[in-house]
Amino acid sequence: MVAERAGLSTVALAGGGFSLKGFERQTSGRHAIVFIEGDGRPWRAGGRVIAEDPTPLRLLALSWMEKTPGPTLYLGRPCYFQSKADQPCDAMLWSYGRYSEQVVQSMVKALGGWLQKRPHISSLTLVGHSGGGVLALLLAERVPHTKEVIALSTPVDVDAWTSLHAYTPLFTSLNPVNHPGWRAGVQRSFYFGEADHQVPPSHFVSPARAISDAEVTVVKGVGHDCCGPDIWLKNAY
Repeated sequence: MVAERAGLSTVALAGGGFSLKGFERQTSGRHAIVFIEGDGRPWRAGGRVIAEDPTPLRLLALSWMEKTPGPTLYLGRPCYFQSKADQPCDAMLWSYGRYSEQVVQSMVKALGGWLQKRPHISSLTLVGHSGGGVLALLLAERVPHTKEVIALSTPVDVDAWTSLHAYTPLFTSLNPVNHPGWRAGVQRSFYFGEADHQVPPSHFVSPARAISDAEVTVVKGVGHDCCGPDIWLKNAY
């Protein structure tokens, strides 16, 4: 397990009726980096059946956290890393509503509770991969500690993404491009892999650039796994 190998501690975070699993590294420092994983496995059988457990098999964001110094938190989502016996979960939370108001509120409460117990941390960078980047953008609007968002391979226009792949629309999810006005004082940086077929830059660079003061970078020779801290950490707080 990556978390054990990296010496990370497991934390249970209360998030509005859900217990969200997280991992953390507690070190000195007033700025923390929070990682949010991609959507994992919401579907099975080639996208025809909703999965019983959406937890990703490959924890890419967690492996990046292992390489990142200073205070860090890997923030889970409702019903991820859980068994059926742990808590009742509605599959809507990881399928059509994976970016819903309920999911966002749960993660905001979980992150807020984590911060309350760590008053020495005064600012945050939120790092999200793929759908985790969608959640990072939405969380940043409600967590005042957030000073920076790094969105990696992120389908910033959720409706355009489902249309591109002929998926059923995520009809109970929030879509960042419909956000009425972005909070000032937050640096938002987008990184896309030039060879990404899941979130191709040709479709998502434009809506990312439409966000006020956003910085957008297309990384050559990289696919959907874009991008590790060797690329963006130099710009983090």
